[in-house]
Amino acid sequence: MVKLRSRPGLPGKLTRHGVSGYLPAIFTRLTLESDAWTLHRSVTLSNKNSSDCKSESYSNTGEEMASNYPHEGATQLGHEKSEENFKEWANYWQTLVNGGKEGIMNTNQDSDTALKTELGSGDNVAKSLQEDDSRRWVFAMRHGERVDLTYGQWVPYCFDENDTYTRMDLNMPLKLGKRAGGKESYAKDTPLTRIGRMQAQLVGEGLRLAGIDVKHVYASAALRCVDTAQGFLEGLQADPSVKIKVEPGLFEYKMWHVKGMAPFMTPLELHNAGYNVDLSYKPYVDLDINTDETLEDYYKRGEKVAQSAVLDTEQEGGNIIFVGHAATLDTTATALKRLSNPQPEFPPYSFVSNLMKVPYCALGALREKPWHVVCPPCPPSVNSSSGRFDWRMLLDI
Repeated sequence: MVKLRSRPGLPGKLTRHGVSGYLPAIFTRLTLESDAWTLHRSVTLSNKNSSDCKSESYSNTGEEMASNYPHEGATQLGHEKSEENFKEWANYWQTLVNGGKEGIMNTNQDSDTALKTELGSGDNVAKSLQEDDSRRWVFAMRHGERVDLTYGQWVPYCFDENDTYTRMDLNMPLKLGKRAGGKESYAKDTPLTRIGRMQAQLVGEGLRLAGIDVKHVYASAALRCVDTAQGFLEGLQADPSVKIKVEPGLFEYKMWHVKGMAPFMTPLELHNAGYNVDLSYKPYVDLDINTDETLEDYYKRGEKVAQSAVLDTEQEGGNIIFVGHAATLDTTATALKRLSNPQPEFPPYSFVSNLMKVPYCALGALREKPWHVVCPPCPPSVNSSSGRFDWRMLLDI
């Protein structure tokens, strides 16, 4: 009688692909059951008397606040109270209808607050001003949905030993361009998901339908931002002569990347990968990714980029968009407010408390003479998350 040898190892399942099999026990370790759960959604619970992001005792100024602030690498960043936002916009639209306006595409709301529009401000939301077409727009937009925050450690599953990329999900990019560092660089400098590119296209489409043209496009050197700028131009249906100016000065606060950063893709690498970048553009800031910076340094370089771009394009004219990170909306508004109201000395820079409320492809808008924050000329875009479907559940039917 032949005794069958038992299967070696422990049964396991690759959750990312659904493949089942056996693996050597030496490669496993015990873990708490709760640590093996899959996070489908993160929701912040708070009340009206508490901060959405941190306790009242938490300092909102200085290097300590900046270095410990949950930046866009945090999983909860960008989750907004979408139902409340939708109600605010619904009230705004209804006000326009009752007031006999043609619609949101032809109406803009001014605001006296640097980082707030008049949405949700009660009776003041009905106030609408006739805008002068000669006054330029400046937009600031966060990038779209990231591959790494959607799939976690995606690189080991999508690249082989020869650095050949294969997408493992329909929401992943069809292809990725060649870059220095290969897959290791992609692990630290993520592209957008397909949904992320679509989010950017929707914003471009919204401005196009609103009759707003954009002539100058500046993007952070992070791939996800260049990717977003490309999608924005596609939705805008811009002329090919409108190219993306890759500006390292728009990159987020470097001290959030304590584990190091990958070298940015060069304009030539981006061009070869199919991005419509301006190969002749000379950045305002030469950013060294291997050195530290203070919060003041971060804001100063953002201020330099925003103010320089506005002044350098003043004679040529044309609307501007800065495509960057969650804090880009804050830094752009701050820089242009200071440009319109020069003072011998300004108060210290600090991150605003609503940084956590900037979702993917959030759009901020300013108009000149003087520069001030206004309501964007197109509606926002809200989408929900979606979990992975296991087709094997149908086998039990």
